Amino acid sequence: MKLISLLQLNKLKCHISRFVPCRKSIWKQGRGHRYVCGIMIMLMLISLTGCGAKEQEKTTERATVEDESLLDSDGFRPIRDYVVTIQDNVTVRREPMENAEVYVTLDKGVDLKRTGIKDSWTRVLINGTPLYVRSQYVEETDIKWATELDTQQVSRVVYIDPARQITENLDMEPISPDIETPEFMSNGQYATATTAAQKAGMKAKMTTGAIGVQSGNFEYEITLSVANYLNAELVKRGYTVYLSRTSNSVDISNAKRAEMANAADADIFIKLEAPAANDASASGILGFIATSANSHTGMLYQNNYELCYDILKTTCEDTGASRMGIYETDNLTSLNYCDMPATVISVGFLSNEFDDQALSTEEYKKKLAIGIAKGIDLYFENIEKNP
Repeated sequence: MKLISLLQLNKLKCHISRFVPCRKSIWKQGRGHRYVCGIMIMLMLISLTGCGAKEQEKTTERATVEDESLLDSDGFRPIRDYVVTIQDNVTVRREPMENAEVYVTLDKGVDLKRTGIKDSWTRVLINGTPLYVRSQYVEETDIKWATELDTQQVSRVVYIDPARQITENLDMEPISPDIETPEFMSNGQYATATTAAQKAGMKAKMTTGAIGVQSGNFEYEITLSVANYLNAELVKRGYTVYLSRTSNSVDISNAKRAEMANAADADIFIKLEAPAANDASASGILGFIATSANSHTGMLYQNNYELCYDILKTTCEDTGASRMGIYETDNLTSLNYCDMPATVISVGFLSNEFDDQALSTEEYKKKLAIGIAKGIDLYFENIEKNP
């Protein structure tokens, strides 16, 4: 039986005094009266104990209502701390639903800012975006939430463009922002690539990608997969990352992707591709940058070169792939539109049996991501030493 409070004892004394004149009179009235009085006292004790339980239930009910009032507009209980992924292949989704779009897949050991929990879901913050992961795949860490001073220290921003998409778009766009846009044709579209508009500096917005010579894998699938691994690796290293696309079913031109990077105020732009070459023996990793004479990006030439060089160096070291060097050209729309250091990295050639086979494995794509991330680290280390 639960202990009753002093207040309840005082109440009990008052109740007893109403029915029992005094202790002496009870004993004078005999055993029967004493027995009846004892029963009455027991009943009153039980009654008072029950009242206490009801009061406790009311208190608990009030606490529950108060807890609900602390939930945010999404029904999550706000939290400000860090969690870490406890296994590989942890999917981070855009909505707290099992069938929601996957934003990124993370390996074990990635630290994430936790901002709330609800049912079986944990809300985390990646690149300033609220995202969701199953609570069973993360656990608390000893990392402290960033202080106000820490939040003022903005991390490096990396923009990743996974080349291609499912559908081609043969409408034309200027190859550079410095090229004057030609007149529209009568149907409201730019002239096709077979006309004189091509000579005026126009290119198709998005051409068809390559297909694996043995695997049959599509270039747009390969580049997005590598980009997702690279995204996870860079987030782990403290970078802010933006992707031009997180789905294959998009329609975003090459110029638009670079303009999106400009709008994101990115520090660097990296386009990932896996093309087909005319020569089936071509194998390895190749880099592209704009020339020093480029009308729009010429002043960035040295940074472009160093970014491409560092990425090629570390990626080839980590993967064992052949280092095919740096090719300079002003014929790549995405590079011509960038306002920041930019490079295109061919992670392999789907026209080559060896490269195609390697790009078909998750292990190799992870090596590519780690190698590229090391190159990005090296680039920023070098420019900080020699600004």
